[in-house]
Amino acid sequence: MPDVEAMLHPQGVTNGVMKADPDKCTSCGLCIQNCPYRCWEMGPDDVPVMREGRTCFSCFNCLAACQDGAISIVQAYEVHGGGYFDTEYPPVRWPLEPLDAAGNPDQWTETERLIIERRSVRNFNGKPVPDTLIRRVLEAGRFAPSGGNNQPWKFAVVTDPGLIAELEEKVHAVWAGDDYALSDENIAPNLVGVMPNEVFDPRVRQGLHCTALKELPVFLGSPCIIFVAGNEKMALPVLQAGICGQNMNLAAMSLGLGFVWTNFGAVGVERVPELKAKLGFEDPWVMRAAVCIGYPRFKQRGAVPRHYRPVTWFRPGSVGVETGE
Repeated sequence: MPDVEAMLHPQGVTNGVMKADPDKCTSCGLCIQNCPYRCWEMGPDDVPVMREGRTCFSCFNCLAACQDGAISIVQAYEVHGGGYFDTEYPPVRWPLEPLDAAGNPDQWTETERLIIERRSVRNFNGKPVPDTLIRRVLEAGRFAPSGGNNQPWKFAVVTDPGLIAELEEKVHAVWAGDDYALSDENIAPNLVGVMPNEVFDPRVRQGLHCTALKELPVFLGSPCIIFVAGNEKMALPVLQAGICGQNMNLAAMSLGLGFVWTNFGAVGVERVPELKAKLGFEDPWVMRAAVCIGYPRFKQRGAVPRHYRPVTWFRPGSVGVETGE
């Protein structure tokens, strides 16, 4: 049984901190719009400042959206102190410079650049996505690798605004109920060991709260939702759905579309049997992923730093463990 206090009141959490340079900022507000947890607000001098009481989990999407280079990183999100959520946070680093086979400076390939500059897009302009492009995204998923070539995935595509609104309303109710329970000091201790441990992670917890407040819609106002279900009779359906989904992610980006995973959407639908049935799924199919795609409302693409964990190498003739880039 997990430690109740450690789960409900995580220790050693250092929130991410970003800063807007007043000399460069044009008060466009894109950093505010592009923050999923609404960690930014416009300051008194029309320069964005970070809000108190919000969990910045250092996605750095605000940095990618800023057209003026006004956003800088002061502190990345970390947890230290040995508590449950202390997972030995490494420093963040920008992408390493590419080298060719001989070790000489090189350029990223188009595929590498797409991977490195991919950002989650949560702001769409409302323009419908043509079925022809959706089909190309699905084909990228269909041709993903899978263990034993078992291909344990099945798709459902929702572009009907009425059904999207129904999904949003009913799935929101699920998470609003969870947020209420987790916010009640009398109820929450009884949920430790019942709910998945990750729900108590400060980052997930803040996302759940923002969703309950409708600051972070479940389906982000996207014009197209793709659900990916995995067959529980087949090998590793969770892993395979992730591989399949990332193929779709990169295909969508290459077509000029924005893409974002919504685990709140997938798990939420799985928890509402009538919605799951309405989308055409029944056991042994389990909702494993939901993604939103659409045309980005503004630029949400660019390289950002990521955690850097040293790589362990075992090269020919090496003695002992060698770690490095």
